[in-house]
Amino acid sequence: MTQLFSMDRYLIRTKFWRIFGGAFFFEDLEGNLIAYSKQKRFKLKEDIILYSDMSCTLPLIQIKARSMLDLATTYDIIDCQTGTNLGSAKRNFMKSIIKDSWTVNDASGNPYAQFIEDSIAILRRFIPLIPAKYHFEIAGQPQILMQQRFNPFVKRTDIMIPADHPLDRRVIAAVALLSSAIEGRQG
Repeated sequence: MTQLFSMDRYLIRTKFWRIFGGAFFFEDLEGNLIAYSKQKRFKLKEDIILYSDMSCTLPLIQIKARSMLDLATTYDIIDCQTGTNLGSAKRNFMKSIIKDSWTVNDASGNPYAQFIEDSIAILRRFIPLIPAKYHFEIAGQPQILMQQRFNPFVKRTDIMIPADHPLDRRVIAAVALLSSAIEGRQG
């Protein structure tokens, strides 16, 4: 298992203004690369892969849209090493107009967590320099936080997971990457 899936804190770095797609660099707190993903622009159906490094030879996680329209589609999360379905993330379209909102489902399709924006998405879509803040909500568990740092050229997002949190770290990384990719397309 890769270092990323055992960490309690890491960063996702990407360029703020992306025209032809985006690259997502998962880094430890010292700036060392621990995972990488590149997103192509203008794809009709999302298929995002998180790799162990920039050579893209060892795929870790695949995130695949079930349909072409991403307004409220479900994205399957698959462990590339084992082929195991880890679950899915479904965008809650109506709620996401004001604040991004996702439902995280287990492999059987049962909802067990929410991924919710704490900032105001509609305002961020008009003023993209406003940093976003999110949290994972699971009944009775401490919150997992995802918070952007302000920078007009490079977007850095902190992922902070309480120690011994039961949510699968592969799912956390997948939802964080998915959210960053979708958000980057909107801005």
